[in-house]
Amino acid sequence: MSDRQTMSSLSRSSSTHVVNSNSSSCLHTLTQDEDSVLSLAATEKLLFSGGQGVHGSDIHVWDLEHFRLKTNLKGHLGSILGLTLRDDGKWLFSSSGDGTVRVWDTETFKCLYHIHSSQDVGDVFSIVFSPSLNTLYIGCQNTSIQWFDFSDARQDVPHSPNITHSLRSHNTPQFFQGQANSKGPEEQVTRRSIPDSSIYQNSHFGYVYCLLLGKVPNVEGEILFSGSGEGDIKLWKLQKGKPIEPWKTLKAGVDASTLTLALHDGFLFCGSQGGNIKDDVLALVVRGSQVYSASADGVVKQWNRSFEPLQTWSDHSGSVLSLTSTQDYLISGGSDKLIKLWAIAKGNSQPESVDSAAEDVMLYALEKWISMPTVSGVPAQLEECRRGAKFLKAVLQQLGAESHLIPGAPGHNPLVYGQFSARADNSEKQGRPLNVLVYGHYDVIAADIKKWDHPPFKLTGKDGYLYGRGASDNKGPILACIFAASELQEQQQLDVNVKFLIEGEEENGSVGFFQAVEQNINLFEEADVILLSNSYWLGEDIPCLTYGLRGVIHSTLTINSKNVDLHSGVDGGAVSEPLIDMVKVLSELVNPDRTAKIPGFYDCIRPLTSHEDALYDPIVEDMFNNPSGQRHWDPLATGVTKEELKKKLMARWRNPSLTIHQVDVSGPKNRTVIPRSAKASVSMRIVPDQEVADITKSFEEHVRNVFGQLDTENEIEIDIKVVADWWLGDTEDRFFKAAESAIEQEWGQKPLFIREGGSVPAIRWLEKRLKAAAVHIPMGQSSDQAHLNNERIRLQNLNSGKRVIKAFLKGLRTLETAQP
Repeated sequence: MSDRQTMSSLSRSSSTHVVNSNSSSCLHTLTQDEDSVLSLAATEKLLFSGGQGVHGSDIHVWDLEHFRLKTNLKGHLGSILGLTLRDDGKWLFSSSGDGTVRVWDTETFKCLYHIHSSQDVGDVFSIVFSPSLNTLYIGCQNTSIQWFDFSDARQDVPHSPNITHSLRSHNTPQFFQGQANSKGPEEQVTRRSIPDSSIYQNSHFGYVYCLLLGKVPNVEGEILFSGSGEGDIKLWKLQKGKPIEPWKTLKAGVDASTLTLALHDGFLFCGSQGGNIKDDVLALVVRGSQVYSASADGVVKQWNRSFEPLQTWSDHSGSVLSLTSTQDYLISGGSDKLIKLWAIAKGNSQPESVDSAAEDVMLYALEKWISMPTVSGVPAQLEECRRGAKFLKAVLQQLGAESHLIPGAPGHNPLVYGQFSARADNSEKQGRPLNVLVYGHYDVIAADIKKWDHPPFKLTGKDGYLYGRGASDNKGPILACIFAASELQEQQQLDVNVKFLIEGEEENGSVGFFQAVEQNINLFEEADVILLSNSYWLGEDIPCLTYGLRGVIHSTLTINSKNVDLHSGVDGGAVSEPLIDMVKVLSELVNPDRTAKIPGFYDCIRPLTSHEDALYDPIVEDMFNNPSGQRHWDPLATGVTKEELKKKLMARWRNPSLTIHQVDVSGPKNRTVIPRSAKASVSMRIVPDQEVADITKSFEEHVRNVFGQLDTENEIEIDIKVVADWWLGDTEDRFFKAAESAIEQEWGQKPLFIREGGSVPAIRWLEKRLKAAAVHIPMGQSSDQAHLNNERIRLQNLNSGKRVIKAFLKGLRTLETAQP
């Protein structure tokens, strides 16, 4: 398949979505504590879910933009059996196993009404609201149908702190009843009681499980449909201010309860135990021209007008108890305590804005890209890496950029170049537009599938996070930058040239990167600023701006004997043992206070300025005042003073260090063998203004001096494996100020200025070679698990990160234009 064919679905037409409409994969999964999901209702922005169990009396409110829990609505004392919304979405109605109904404001999340019957109704299984009659209809366990007219002030009940939540007997069996939940004093709510005149007793010969409002041809007004444990469906005529009037009864023909109803295109669909759609159909929903059903065997099905199944979803591990839908999603809730969101076709509707559609396409592209295991340094994955590079090139081209591949070193991965050009009619500016160079990498670290909770190379959405190798490091942030530039270009607001330099060997020491850039320097030499997003926040909830990275020198020490592997019982004490020599050499690398013994190692460290010292103060304050928001750093802040904490942060960020990573030996590695060779991995993290060449020379000389003092017959080799220079940005630079402003605009707070202990080999070299400042805007949180099992990125951070980059690029228009 060609690149253009691969990316054809990235078109911003109305058919574009996160997942192809014929796909049966789950888009996102939400976990509802310990509760089965009994009921669901949704607006385009919010999802409401009700459960059964320990927390079953709470209504969970989810943000559908970021798939995160927004709040819990508290008030009911039993499981939430029914949820429905007023047509305008401003009121939420809930019914419960406590025998009451509540009405909630979906903007303030406050309870507006508390409604109970004058009788003991048992569980309230079903509710529907008629806007034209301003009346709520209620189906009850005691076989009655009741109604409440919100325009009838006679039903007001004076507020009393001693009023019961229902008049039901505490000895009545309660279906789906959750654990009793003791509540504190409630806010002032309007109490309403349903009078006997608004109750139709014995409406069925069984519990009233479901209600539905609809129109019937040649019949004036709305009709109320009701289904019950007896299996029959009854139709009731409705009039304002009058009791419901029985009109027709539809015999089910089977001895099974009618559990759910849906009306579509002149047909009434009835879900029942042993129903025709599937055994034990527990929920039905109509969306567009399709009917969706959910059943006790955990299957969700889509049906066409000919009553034929079009599609099947079976991702739940238990019964599917509830369904609802929005313009974009089919949503199911199950006994497995999970809520699943499935992408469904939008029909002929157009997206409201480019932004909302683009986020879907961005996730679609990320899903496809994550599925390509672009692991560098592994020959078996070389073809996948090239496929990932070609895919990225196709993404850039599809979104309006010029793009091509740049060959890497022989036998290694190519680089991807792309450019979105500034708008041509930007006549008010003098000189050429600013050039922004975005650096990143598409290669990833290998993943052990046995240690992941989800397949590492399949993008999995759960509880607001996107899991997959490369989601945070670095495929997600790269796509956020690409889509930010693309949207600005499409909106005719791109006033700078945005170039992309995405390598495929970053996790493998950037092999061939520098030579490839030199050979194509004409593409990059006019860069004014280098932008990257390849690190993480300090914690979980406060955005950060990275202004410094330590450099690194990786080395391997090898001590060899002229002998073969020997037996300690035969030759022990008679020969120079490489491992003993290695232990002696390594013992002379680090002092007891964890400082390096390398001569001159600390001579050239840039002094701490008062400005930089002040940047640590808000970090320390936050770590002390908000420890729950700083998951990654909790151990660092334990049992120390603020000043001690500041010193520890500096030790990790601005001070150099030496680490011994591992020691290995030749031979079978059993306890009787004297190995003929010992090997150790040692790294040094360097900081401004240490020089790589000077530190490397001092390290080699020191190791050879120590080894030379040993009375040994062995020989030592020193191999410098990887070298990356440090990087330090200027927080007062105009580009840093633009980044700070963009972050504050999106997150509503100033970022913390942080440094990182890790290294990015290319960034300092690019700064020097292109004579351009670099700005580092991290998108992920400290818990993203980059390089570890279950790598992830929060969906909110990915979408907000795209908007931060977009605001940053827009903000550059106010800066002084580059001179020709």
